[in-house]
Amino acid sequence: MDKVEYNRGNYDKYNSKNPLKRKMVEQLNAKILTAMNSFVKKLSPDSTRGKSPIRILDAGCGEGFISNMIYNNIDNVEIVGLEYTSEAINIAKQYNENIEFVQGDIYKMPFEDAAFDIVLCMEVLEHLTEPAAAIEELLRVSKNFLIITVPNEPWFCMGNLLALKNVSRLGNPIDHINHWTFGGFKKFTLNLLSSSRQRVRYDKSFPWSIAYCNKKSEVK
Repeated sequence: MDKVEYNRGNYDKYNSKNPLKRKMVEQLNAKILTAMNSFVKKLSPDSTRGKSPIRILDAGCGEGFISNMIYNNIDNVEIVGLEYTSEAINIAKQYNENIEFVQGDIYKMPFEDAAFDIVLCMEVLEHLTEPAAAIEELLRVSKNFLIITVPNEPWFCMGNLLALKNVSRLGNPIDHINHWTFGGFKKFTLNLLSSSRQRVRYDKSFPWSIAYCNKKSEVK
């Protein structure tokens, strides 16, 4: 596992009082919720599935903001949040009593193959020295759908500057190892995410890039 120390950047982002920053985050989260709702409906289109919950993994969940959003907006889901730093895990558990949080390594997650119907990984890959290995592990534990988001450079840095964040570094967070443009992210991930049974769609939400992967061609 990469040496990871707790950083308040994600916590501060979700608690920002800057209206521009909050608007950008809200727009991204709205797209994620729309996609998640669509996937859940595809996985349980009628009553034949019964009441078994859709299992969702929030990989690199940080303080649990996205896990909380999903729990409060989508019915019949069981959410597990995976996070490496104990500081973030403790905050997540404090505010999300109904969600399971597990401390673990994204390169070697403590879950069986295809353990989750939907896997979500938001703003994690830019911090990793081996993002391709992390994607392979995300695909391993995903049964049906995978969603990945990363900063879209250089727009992400510009967005930070507009929000008066990381000004001394021209908007670039100190803990970002990888810097992908939208096209660069697509080029990097397409071979990893695409196969004869995996379809990938890409989208943008300023200043982020989004990849939606459907692992099963029969799920339309």
